[in-house]
Amino acid sequence: MKVYPISAILMVSIFAMPLFSGAYEPDRLRVNIRMDKKVFFSDESVLLRICVTNMSDKKNYFEVYDPSGGESSGYTTFQPKVYDMMGRDAKITVPHRIEGRGTADLIRGLEKRIIELAPGEMFIHNVDLREIYDINLDSTYRVRSLFFPSFDQDLVLTSDNELSFRMIEDKRYRKPSEVSSIERSLSPKEVIMLTLRAEKDREWDNWIKFINVEKYINAFPEFVQKYYRADYQEKAEIEKAFIKFVTRERDDYLVDFSIIKESIEKERSIAYVDVVVSRFGIRWIHRFKSRYTLERYNNLWLITDEEATVMKGVKR
Repeated sequence: MKVYPISAILMVSIFAMPLFSGAYEPDRLRVNIRMDKKVFFSDESVLLRICVTNMSDKKNYFEVYDPSGGESSGYTTFQPKVYDMMGRDAKITVPHRIEGRGTADLIRGLEKRIIELAPGEMFIHNVDLREIYDINLDSTYRVRSLFFPSFDQDLVLTSDNELSFRMIEDKRYRKPSEVSSIERSLSPKEVIMLTLRAEKDREWDNWIKFINVEKYINAFPEFVQKYYRADYQEKAEIEKAFIKFVTRERDDYLVDFSIIKESIEKERSIAYVDVVVSRFGIRWIHRFKSRYTLERYNNLWLITDEEATVMKGVKR
């Protein structure tokens, strides 16, 4: 039997210990973006807040890089994508992107840090879009953000929401018009009305606009289990199959609907809309009382859940 010195055994044990006590579950990190306003003056920063929330019930983590590593170092883990209303990319000014260098090449010379998040905890990264893109006056832009939890893995997450913004002349010379300052959005019951109208008319491209597929899929037991066991690529395929399923031609197609109640929890950005839904049946018109749950994303309410209870039918 071989005998090893105690100090050697202790050293091996120390190096064998995990560097992180949580679980690396990048698919349980959710990304959304925020802006304080939609109209910016030309003499101020266009500040975007990129929020990463740990949806796991365990500690989770991701990697960031030292921003002191030069002008390009701020465009690594968080990569906002700005484009105009026609879908054309705004002109990027990040040096390594202009030079055609990949991010993987850039980070080799940067110091890496680990950001640890407790369950439900949020990390907020602020970025001035004017430091990354050429933003033109009087042009309306849209922005989303890509998020790379670890460049050691071929994985990228996209923000759940998209925002729009506009830049106007210096406030000393011009103030924003009343048209620009008015908040324009749909109420939860208006979203439900448009969604059910789209279903009734079989306009599925309009229907899907108001559905948060990643959350709405929870209302369908035949999909939810395999969805949460799937990896990133498999989830994309399951989402396609789910959309095909819910937009199929149904025997019990929608005949009519009536919205009866709307309630909004403003502090949680959650709303509930109760609807009486009538669906076709051979002998009876089947009636259901459906409660739709909606969550606010920027200025739009999206459907995240649906619960239905059977009501007394009506003879045809």
